[in-house]
Amino acid sequence: MDKELPESELGPKPPKSYIRVSKSYLPGYKGYRASVIFRRTIGIETIAERIVEKRSIYGKETLVTAFNIIKNEIYEAIEDGFNVDFGFGRTEITTSGSFEYLGEKFNRTKHALTPCLRPSPQLKQRTARIPVENITQETFANAPRPAYVSLKIEPRTVDSTEPYNQLPAGRHPFISIYGRRLTLMGDLPGVGVQLRCVATGEEYFYPPSKMSVNSVNRLCFLTDIDFTPGEWEAVIGSQFNPAYRPYKQERYGYLTFTVV
Repeated sequence: MDKELPESELGPKPPKSYIRVSKSYLPGYKGYRASVIFRRTIGIETIAERIVEKRSIYGKETLVTAFNIIKNEIYEAIEDGFNVDFGFGRTEITTSGSFEYLGEKFNRTKHALTPCLRPSPQLKQRTARIPVENITQETFANAPRPAYVSLKIEPRTVDSTEPYNQLPAGRHPFISIYGRRLTLMGDLPGVGVQLRCVATGEEYFYPPSKMSVNSVNRLCFLTDIDFTPGEWEAVIGSQFNPAYRPYKQERYGYLTFTVV
């Protein structure tokens, strides 16, 4: 794996990353936790464009093709029984699920092999040097204000029995987010709902076109993912302006919820 670099080789100071502190709803935990505020995800196409812009002798198509060839070979090597060191990390395979006795056979309905990525020392080094600022108290007045997630098609009442801001583990045909100023408006890349599993870092993005309900007080959308137990985050990005003149930039609202 890539080793740490001398300070002189790390280049300019990276741009600041922003965090938001919120109360944790994990059972038995009464403290607060911090989450990194929305960071856009880019793919290999954009990475190739960035390389070309820095006057690479290789074209974008060549870079993307080479990357995909290497990526597919890594997949096959993993299936052939290897862990793969690809510089900024190493693949490792772990098992999940409990066994009731020493000789119990592996059962795919109870057990699974799970891929893990172990970050390299340099990846940890570069991440650790990013400046951080807590802007919990500086959110926009007209940003989305998500309050809770739900499987119900109606908002909570005093008689509601559904656990507050929790989802059961598993796959659900749809989920709703209730709150204020939730309308998804605008055509910038960040407009939509991003769900993130805190434990694994897996992210899922749902643009306005995926919303079956897109209103001020409720967003409802189909989901095609398995919600695993633990903390999850929802980030809602919108250019919504109550005067219906979209803001020039996305404004974000943040929600932490628990899957049990």
